[in-house]
Amino acid sequence: MNFQPHLERLRLLYPVRRQVAAAVFFMALGVGVQLLLPKGIAYFIDHVNELNLASISWPVVGLGLGWIAVQVVASTLRYYYFERSGHLIINGIRRRLFDVLINQPVSFFDRHHVGEISSRLSSDVQSLHQALAMGGANALQSLCMFGGGVTMLLTISPALSLMLLVLVPANLYFGKVSGANYRDYAKLVQTSMADSNRVAQEQFTHVRLVHAYNQQAGASASYAEASRRLLEVALAGVRLQSAFRGGLSVLDYGALLASLVLGAWLIGRHALSVGDLMAFVIYSTMVTQAAAALSEFWNMWMRSMGATERIFEIMRTHQPPAASRPQAPPSGQLGFEDVVFSYPERPGVRALDRVGFVIAAGEKVALVGASGAGKSTIAALVLGHYQPLGGRLMFDGVAASELDLAAVRRGIAVVEQEPSLFSGSIAHNIAFAVPERQVSLAEVMAAAKLAHAHEFIQSFPQGYDTLVGEHGVQLSGGQKQRIAIARALLRDPGILILDEATSALDAASELQVQGALDRLMEGRTTIIIAHRFSTIAKADRILVMDQGRVVQQGSHEQLARQQDGAYFKLVKDQMLALRPEAPLPA
Repeated sequence: MNFQPHLERLRLLYPVRRQVAAAVFFMALGVGVQLLLPKGIAYFIDHVNELNLASISWPVVGLGLGWIAVQVVASTLRYYYFERSGHLIINGIRRRLFDVLINQPVSFFDRHHVGEISSRLSSDVQSLHQALAMGGANALQSLCMFGGGVTMLLTISPALSLMLLVLVPANLYFGKVSGANYRDYAKLVQTSMADSNRVAQEQFTHVRLVHAYNQQAGASASYAEASRRLLEVALAGVRLQSAFRGGLSVLDYGALLASLVLGAWLIGRHALSVGDLMAFVIYSTMVTQAAAALSEFWNMWMRSMGATERIFEIMRTHQPPAASRPQAPPSGQLGFEDVVFSYPERPGVRALDRVGFVIAAGEKVALVGASGAGKSTIAALVLGHYQPLGGRLMFDGVAASELDLAAVRRGIAVVEQEPSLFSGSIAHNIAFAVPERQVSLAEVMAAAKLAHAHEFIQSFPQGYDTLVGEHGVQLSGGQKQRIAIARALLRDPGILILDEATSALDAASELQVQGALDRLMEGRTTIIIAHRFSTIAKADRILVMDQGRVVQQGSHEQLARQQDGAYFKLVKDQMLALRPEAPLPA
């Protein structure tokens, strides 16, 4: 049996060892007091004729109240310390798991849906809480009760205790066998739950599209199918649980019946008193219930093992980046040397095929070509989202593989076609550009003014504290773009990536945003991914891409004269689409 996964989870208890020790102390106190009760009942029954009940009633009441008080205090503090420990553990593991997930490469998120990842953080981790907190507390209490009960049974009647040699091991073995199946079912349940969360997340994310196409019924059907699969797996687990509980009932009541029959026979032979039989029955019930609880915990633990297997697998495979000496961000020169790249999900298709070019510091280069030509792939490699499969990516003459990725990214800013905005305030979204320090409101406002965003921000009642909503839904396209530009200005990068930054805007909004972009591009190495002629023409040089290769490069004037080239065709097609009668600009 491989104990490593079990030890891996139990090591989580170490940071909260003091709380666990306090919980164990109060648990042991409660168990000790509880084990005294059957002995007291036995003594009372066997000596009832000798006791003067009238004179001892108040002492008996006092003892009873004292017993209750100790039990209440021990039970309350046991519960508090175990639950506190559990919440501290789960808070720690959630933070640790989030840290691991957020530092995964972008390719990880290409393979895993956001809904699935969210499920790992919530339901998967919660199952571990149940096992380590009160599940573990009840298991420890049951273990103490089991050991103490067996000891008391042996002191009362070794002969009666012999039957436990059969019943208790059978109980524990039954739990062990069913626990292996529980682990498999738990993995299936968590996988099905992650799938249903993924479906719900996807439908809610695109709720406007769902409503626009009247696809509410289709969304409900998709979620119903995912829920049906989850229900099937869950009910299979319930059937197993029911059979397990039924088997435990047989063993529990079998032990009680055997105790009464054998005990009556021993009383008839004057080898056992009535009080001792009563105490034995209570102790045997305690022991069998404790054994059942241990089996129950084992099943819970195995369910937790299955449910959290993916969590620990992710955390085991994550290697924290090695400490490196501080490096300055790149100044702006970059180059591709015969770079070859394929996306992890499409290994047989080359997104870039021996691409080579150099961009001088401060140069503005436009990447043009049909969709899928490789333009956005170049931007993704510059940002370090992926690593080349062949060739080298160079920054200031140094291979990217020899540089600290965080330092490289400190010198890069990106403005996307659909800016990524968080649901917090405008100020937070602009200050997001500088993670290394606290950004003042004055700095945020200065960047917003340069991006021509200050005026519309100030027109909102809450100003810079205005909440933008999920994905910036409360703002127009042009407003979102100017906030993204302000964010890039605040970062003050050496390299700027404009990924279709104005393609989704109307003419009026484009004029406003273009002025902010012109300010942003001043003195910076800029990679412009665009289709619009008005944007492309601002570039110092144009790289024309086709099927992952650079097939042409030069200025607009140079390329426009090459009438048999790909660039001439691209611009001609665009101009004809806009104004069929217009001649191609020279």
